[in-house]
Amino acid sequence: MPEISVIIGAYNSLPYLKLCIRALERQTFRDFEALVADDGSGPEVGAWLKSRKPFFQLRHVWQEKRGFRKCRILNRAVMEARAGYIVFIDADCIAARDFLDVHFRSRRRREFLGGRRVMMGIPLSKRVTAEMVDKGYFDGPTLWGLYHSLKGNFRYYEEALRPLYRLRGNSPFSLLGCNFSIHRKDLLSVNGFDEEYEHRGGGEDTDISHRLKKAGCAMRSVRYRAIQFHLGHEKSGSKDMSEAMFRDKRAGIRNAADAKRIRSVFNPSPASSMGAHG
Repeated sequence: MPEISVIIGAYNSLPYLKLCIRALERQTFRDFEALVADDGSGPEVGAWLKSRKPFFQLRHVWQEKRGFRKCRILNRAVMEARAGYIVFIDADCIAARDFLDVHFRSRRRREFLGGRRVMMGIPLSKRVTAEMVDKGYFDGPTLWGLYHSLKGNFRYYEEALRPLYRLRGNSPFSLLGCNFSIHRKDLLSVNGFDEEYEHRGGGEDTDISHRLKKAGCAMRSVRYRAIQFHLGHEKSGSKDMSEAMFRDKRAGIRNAADAKRIRSVFNPSPASSMGAHG
């Protein structure tokens, strides 16, 4: 069994997925598998994944496109994951070479880990190549990165500065599902992700963090250590519905029992699915 199952949330954008997988092929930590949790991409994604033969096992977990159902496909990937520890990333992210090593070495019992990401502008993102990944452009601060940060092509470039961990690493922040790791048994203790979230916007990430805390798990930071770069792309849809759903549900999540009462493949008969959302 691998030590880590990496679950990659994906939907189309094959050029970015290729860069994401290339970054995984460079990881210093080698004992892992990767599952692409695909929310309805076209056939070209599956065909490319079948053709790719990295040193780690790479599996494609796909579902038909019926709107935004990321939480559902993530749960299905968790069901198929073989490792006891899970690291979540997104297909539009490039992980630094020691990304998995940082997550695995930092793990603790009854804790989940969260990091942030450097945001890249769309024009620069479209010029990124596999060779740039191989040469370490995204492993930490570089002259190239500092130049483009000054040009305004990056936001939050400070997230790549490892020394800041000692100064700011424990500052409170909200969980991002693209830089998140957890013991599988802790995730299952709250029945995974709430599949009622069917609009993109981040409410689903805030929700899983909140429910895990109510179930007795603590969140700990790997900011400035688990470094990740997000490739820019056009945004679709508003965050309002996802955020409003979390606000509606939050009051009803008071304890560990409430944290499990969600719509999920791990919970086929929720008692009330949070009643009337709390």
